[in-house]
Parts: sequence; structure tokens; C-alpha cells
Amino acid sequence: MLDTLPENLIFLTGVTGAVGTELLPRLLQRYPHATIVTLIRGKDQADVEARLTSSMAFAEAGTDQRKRIVALKGDVSQPSLGLDEPVLALLARKTGQIFHLAANVRFNAGLEESRQANVESTRAILRFARNCHLSHPGGVRLNYISTAYVAGNRRGPLLERELNCGHTFWNSYEQSKMEAEELVRAAEPEVPITIYRPSQIIGTAEAGKVRKLFGFLEFLKLTCTGKIRLLPASPETRTDMIPVDYVCDAIAYLSGEKDTVGHTYHLAAGLQRSTSLGEVVEIAYRILQEYAPSEQLPKRPEFIPVDVFEQHAVDGKVHKSFSGLLQLYQTYMSYERDFEVDATMARLARGGIVLAPMNDVVHASALYVVRQHFGIPDPVPA
Repeated sequence: MLDTLPENLIFLTGVTGAVGTELLPRLLQRYPHATIVTLIRGKDQADVEARLTSSMAFAEAGTDQRKRIVALKGDVSQPSLGLDEPVLALLARKTGQIFHLAANVRFNAGLEESRQANVESTRAILRFARNCHLSHPGGVRLNYISTAYVAGNRRGPLLERELNCGHTFWNSYEQSKMEAEELVRAAEPEVPITIYRPSQIIGTAEAGKVRKLFGFLEFLKLTCTGKIRLLPASPETRTDMIPVDYVCDAIAYLSGEKDTVGHTYHLAAGLQRSTSLGEVVEIAYRILQEYAPSEQLPKRPEFIPVDVFEQHAVDGKVHKSFSGLLQLYQTYMSYERDFEVDATMARLARGGIVLAPMNDVVHASALYVVRQHFGIPDPVPA
């Protein structure tokens, strides 16, 4: 079957993740004549096909497009992507674009685990990209999805072309993604590359949907249970969040523009457009008051200084499991990041992509999580 694949394939990793799920239908639309090859981990081919089907169903991707997608069982962290060499060579001759999304996003993973998943997978993709560029008649273009948090613990304006400034990191995820992006940057003379750096991803701008809950949405889910009552942060802190559909619209659009090769794009709200944590909690709690059964309505979380929270944790006043989670994400709540975004937003506006007001986006995501938690069906469209 692979022998009959057309030229100019799109090779996509991470299709079953939160971003990949939403990006796939946008790539199908952006490149209407392309076949997309997806690399998916699974115990067998049936498992791989089932995971792809589940991803497409969540994104409400048209089943008529399924014939344009090829699901391959593989593992991006392996040197040959978990594929037989003849298959890899065939793909190298026919692939015109690569989108590398697959990553281990666990903040509490050990550094070597994060490096294996994020750095070594990127090394393998770069090896594949170089082979594609040499083997494919038209060359190849690599679209690498990094993270805005390669900035680590740096403060002040965070610029798109900056990377390794000798800074340190809050967790192994940040460090491994910075190291991976260094590999990508080093390959720019050999392969046309565009780098995308999303900030903290939440649900779609209007419906609030997202396939996997993490970050703010994970906190909100736990808040629904009443298990999170303390937030080690200031209510005035503005935390950068971004809707997943904005991120995917941006990647799909920019990947097809010639002038975006060699550029790095912050896909973030930016400090001035971000919502303060106090507003986030207010929005979420109003939704809880409206939808949660009265006997299940949790208490409103209380903001406390970081040092006070840490003492509470030492004194055993915070459940150990939630203390660990809060401490893990505390750095994303306790101080602001000033990501450079204006030039990217202006470039996206030329393609009709505009960020919705973040208060509205936060409301949509919070409503989605609350409805999911309490089993409240979505309203029927008029």
C-alpha cells in the first residue's frame, strides 16, 4: 500500500495529543490535495487505527477525509522512528512537509526521561528531515512545535529569536524542549524550518473543547471536586493562556507561507492580553455557582503567598498529592511572562487569524470543564 502513496506527503507526529487532534483537520483543509501520514504509538495496527479514529471523532473531522490519512505504527523516540528502513526510505522520497508535535509534557518527569522523549525524538526527526531534503525532488520543510516556556525562569521581555541565554529552568520539560530547539536551530542551514512556541494551551475559543486537560484546566477539574482550596499566587498575576484552535490555525496557515521559513513564532496571548488569576477564578466560580449542584458546590479557592503555602505544605495542612501538583504548576501562576507577540499577531492577522478576548476564551474553557465534570450535556444548537 505504501508504494502507491502520492508525492508531497505530509508527515505528522503527535496526532492523538491535544494540539495534534485539532491540527489534523486544519492540515487537511489547508492542503486539500495532500495525503497525511501520521506516526502513532500502539500495541498493533488495529490499536493505532482506533487511536486515530478517536482523535478524528473528537475534532469532528469529516470521515470522508479518512482516505487521505495513513496511520503508521511507530515510535518517534526511536532512531528510525520505529519503522523498517525500506519504509523510512520510501517516506523520505515522498515527504514534502513534516510537523513534529509529539512530546512528553509531564512537568514532573525526570530529566533523562524528558530528554529521551523530547530531545532524542527531535534528533530522529531531524535525521529523517535531512534524508527527505536529499531524497525528495522538491526538498522538505520542517514545522517544529516547541513551547514558549523554553524561556525557563527568565524575566523581562522574552523575544522570539532568543533561546539559550544561560538561564535555568523550572522543570525537565522546559529544559528538554530548549535542548531540542537548539538541535532544530542548528539544522536550519540544512533544512527549511519554522518553529512555533505555544504558551499554556486551553480549549477552543468558542466551545472550550480540548482533548486532554492539563495546566489551568487540570486545576479547574480538581477545583470542581473541592480538593483545591489554596492557590499559591497573587490574584493580580496575569498568566499566559492560549486557545488550542488559535494555535492550530496559526500553524496550518504559517506552514504554507514561504516567508515564514527561518522564523520562530510565539503563539501566546502576551502580557497585555492575558487574564489575571483573580479574573480567572471569578469566571470559573461564577460558572460553578450556576451549574454545580448546591450540595457539590466547592469553596472558592483562596489566594495565599507562596511562602505561606509552602509552610502549610510542610505542616501537613495541604494534602500531599495536591501539594505536589500545586508546587509543580506554581511557577506558572506566581509570576508573569512577557512573551513577544505583536509581530506574530500582525502576521497572523494578514491571514484572518485574530485572537479572541481572553476573558471569553477562559469562560468557554471553564464552562466546558464544569459541564464535563458534572455530566451536563452541551446545549442543543438552535
